[in-house]
Amino acid sequence: MAAIRLLLSCVNTRVSLIGFDLSLGQPFWYCPANVLRACGVCYDGTALWVASDSTLTCVSAQGMRTVAMPGPHANYVHSIKSAGHGLLGVADTGNSRLLLFDGQHFPLSYLPLEGFGAELPLDAVHLNDFLPLDDGFLVSTFSHQPFSRWKQTSFAWQKEGLGCLFHLKPVLGHTSARVAAAALNCPHSLQAYDGAIYCCSSSDGDFLRLDRQGQLWHETWRVHITDTHFLRGALRLEDGWMLGGSSPRHLEQGGGMQLYHLYDDGRLQTFQVGGPGEIYDILFWQDFLPDLCDVLFDAPAIAETTDDPPRCRLPAEYR
Repeated sequence: MAAIRLLLSCVNTRVSLIGFDLSLGQPFWYCPANVLRACGVCYDGTALWVASDSTLTCVSAQGMRTVAMPGPHANYVHSIKSAGHGLLGVADTGNSRLLLFDGQHFPLSYLPLEGFGAELPLDAVHLNDFLPLDDGFLVSTFSHQPFSRWKQTSFAWQKEGLGCLFHLKPVLGHTSARVAAAALNCPHSLQAYDGAIYCCSSSDGDFLRLDRQGQLWHETWRVHITDTHFLRGALRLEDGWMLGGSSPRHLEQGGGMQLYHLYDDGRLQTFQVGGPGEIYDILFWQDFLPDLCDVLFDAPAIAETTDDPPRCRLPAEYR
């Protein structure tokens, strides 16, 4: 296999970032979660933006900078990626909205449940990812049950099979929100490729393709990847897809974090990443990352516990 190196972001895991060498089938670097917490990640030039909890963190060769997210609810921020026009988009999951970020401020927002106003509950539909479209954005949610805020025992989106994709676009200063796909099961990791949308059906362990037909996106292809992992994280390779497998959702089945290489000819290759943990995003490793690894190695700890993994210096052969 040609040398392919990946950067994995991990949430609810003892390590937050992992460098993985596909040619060797093993990790070569990690960042402990007590140095930096992570969920979604993306590149912006030669900087790495990391989304977690209610903050965004920019890691560059010059150091680390943290930006607080606006309320009113805790943000539970998930995905972050380019939104075009020099902006980053941020899935503000706790406030059920997509925020656009210019590096300093949040000048624009898209709210699929805008009409519910101040009554909108915390994490109403578990909006977790997005893709830019020509006339707006496509966002993924676990459930469209806004009125179930009256159920106080658990989040409404925890029931499976009620996931939706919303097509959001601005109209006269407000958000026009239309259901573009429905009956999805915990959709994650939206990716555009070859005119279609691909995403993980996380609880099913399936990877699927959606094609546009008029105003709607319809499932046209699905492949089952795993019975033992929560499928989340997708990256297009030259010969297929790299998909992430998270273990804690199915601990009774055993096994730690895994990567799945789904080839275009249908073959499936599995890589063991590490112990129990949750992969969220998968990116290609970039040449500027060694400087950022040094910044993270020297960064002060967020907190110290006896369970923290030791800090990892990037090996010389990866510089």
